[in-house]
Amino acid sequence: MVGNTGYLTSKIFNPDNIIMSFFSRILDVIILNFLFIICCIPIVTIGASFTAMYSITLKMVRNEEANIIRGFFRAFKENLRQGTIVGIIASVIGIFITIDLRIISMIDDDSLKVLQVLCYIVAIWGYIVFLYAFPILARFVHTTKEVFKNSFMISIMNFKWTLVLILLNAPFVFMLFYSGVSMLLLFTIMIIFGFSGLAMIQSFIFRKIFEKYEASGEF
Repeated sequence: MVGNTGYLTSKIFNPDNIIMSFFSRILDVIILNFLFIICCIPIVTIGASFTAMYSITLKMVRNEEANIIRGFFRAFKENLRQGTIVGIIASVIGIFITIDLRIISMIDDDSLKVLQVLCYIVAIWGYIVFLYAFPILARFVHTTKEVFKNSFMISIMNFKWTLVLILLNAPFVFMLFYSGVSMLLLFTIMIIFGFSGLAMIQSFIFRKIFEKYEASGEF
């Protein structure tokens, strides 16, 4: 009986056990989320932090990354300049669109409705481009111009997957605006594992998309 108990215990706590592997991966995601948030604190480094996070999650879905902390900071350092530039561009575009929409909403003029629609179109496509930009920057060596060009082209050529990526973000947007309680719950989720968890899920899709271009040598 004792022998059987010891055997069962060794099986459960074996690092190769599927249960232990699952909890180990959850811990990796939580650690990665913490690293991402810490490196976002200077604000201007948000883009570099996003790039480093995707660098790890894209490797995690391929079972390539062994050390989360070392790998994250290595990727953060390597992409600090370019990731920061892409992040700043994304922030500036987002701020301008938000300000424009705010001004338009304050001015009760039907002639500005067309401008409002154009702002929403630019906002949606800008969101889609930057949705791909950081994973592309994390996986490939491109100039900043190439990052934006390829992000735009890939988002169109893989529109089915682009829609899936957008739908994955929909619950978070819903929770943000539904109520104060849901907003608090969202905040808690994002602090613990939300950013890296979502990036991890998205990375399975990005892997399928990128493998086509890696195999053909287009990138």
